This record gives sequence, structure tokens and C-alpha cells, in this order.
Amino acid sequence: MLKIPIMSLHTTIKQLRKQQNITHEHMAEQLCMARSTYSKLESGTTEMPVATLVRIAGLLQVAVHDLMQEDGQPYVTKLEDKFSMMLYQTENVLSYERLSAVPYDELSLPQLMLLAEKGLAGQEAYENTPLGGRFYAFGPQQVFGHMMQNFGMSILFEEKLVRDPYWQAKWKLYKAMQKGKKPELADSLDEYDYFRVYLIDLTMPDGSTRGVQMAERDFPEELDEESVLQRIITRLGAVSGDILAYTEEGYDPVSEIIRSI
Repeated sequence: MLKIPIMSLHTTIKQLRKQQNITHEHMAEQLCMARSTYSKLESGTTEMPVATLVRIAGLLQVAVHDLMQEDGQPYVTKLEDKFSMMLYQTENVLSYERLSAVPYDELSLPQLMLLAEKGLAGQEAYENTPLGGRFYAFGPQQVFGHMMQNFGMSILFEEKLVRDPYWQAKWKLYKAMQKGKKPELADSLDEYDYFRVYLIDLTMPDGSTRGVQMAERDFPEELDEESVLQRIITRLGAVSGDILAYTEEGYDPVSEIIRSI
């Protein structure tokens, strides 16, 4: 996935954020990441995925193009990266405008049965679940199809001008559906359990890194996330650690799970 070096972006983002009196905490919350992680992005310590840049532009209510300029020169110069960014921007705008879920009282019996397997069959649980955990009336694949059919963006893939794996996977599924493949009912409902998990990067005494994760529901009642981080560092014998981000979508399939401290 395309990443943008943020060293040339961070001053603009910081100035725009301050002009609008938006705090680090608010930006981090909206981006589903720890404050320290957002601070590293804004300060230029880490590179920024283009999808995150698009979301930041939306939060700051500016065009991505305005963030991607310095002294009139573009930061992204490769043609394939420009096309990829265009797709991300279009998807972001259409998702904001068009994504919608099937109302609870319009769910079919097979849909309710699938939700029951995840513990989300009750109306309150269903309506409080992020869109990805509900059945879409207009979902991500429809957004992509709209981009291909209504905006003529299929030419980018037909001419092999986009190499980003994210978009290649979208294109492959789109072509399969164009040939008559019908999506399974379960495919329209993601596999996440929807509880908050903090993703933590530890530096060990030998200089290696160790990725772990811990669900907020397992935190001791008296501790916040920073206190939990310090306990994990001590318990696992790490030199230091940082909360990289948090997700509302349950455990990731890679990092080691910590259930108690």
C-alpha cells in the first residue's frame, strides 16, 4: 500500500489542526489510534499511509491535493501512486456519502441467524455496531462498482495502471461479480467481534521488537491504557513500549494476545 513520507507534510497538517482548534486527542480518536501514534505521524517521525492522509484531510476539511503540495511541487510523483491516491480519495468521499446499513426491522431471517452467531442479533447491539458489523444496504463493493461504472475508473485497471494490492483485490472481486458470481450472504458481514483492542510495540533488551495486543475489557478496573502499557513492559521484561493504535474490531490475527497483567 502506498505510503507518503510525512516530513514534508507535517507542518501543514499541524498548522491546519491548530487553526481549527482541534486537539491531538480528537484527531487520534477519529483515526482510531493512540495519541502517541498520531503525534508521531504529525511530527514526521513515521511515514503516513495514503489512506490515513485522506482521512486526515477529511477531518481538517481540506482537499488532499492541498496537503500534497510544497512550494507548488507535488509530493507524489509516480504516475501509479497518483492513480492510487485518486482512487483512495474517491472511495473516501463516496463512502462518506453513500455507505448505509440495512435497518434492523428490515433484516431477513437468514441475516438475523448470522448475527445471532456473533451475538449481535439484538436491535441495540446491531445498531451500536460499526457499519462493517451490520448488513450493508450500500456497501464497499457497491462503492467500488460505482467508481468503475459511473466514473469510468475501470480503465485504470484494464490498462494495468494501478498496482496497489488493495485495489487489485477489489478489482478481482468486481470482475468475478461481473461474470455472474453471487456473493455469499456471510460475505456481506465481516468477521470482527467488535471490542476495543490496543496494539502495542515493545522493545526488548536485545534490541528486537515484540508486538502484543490487549483488549480493553481485560484491563484492571483502576488502570487506564498508559498504566496498562507500563505493566506490560514490566511483566514482559521490555526496555520500552508504545501503543501503536487501537481498533474496535477485536483481535488482529498476528500479534500475541495478553489477557491478564
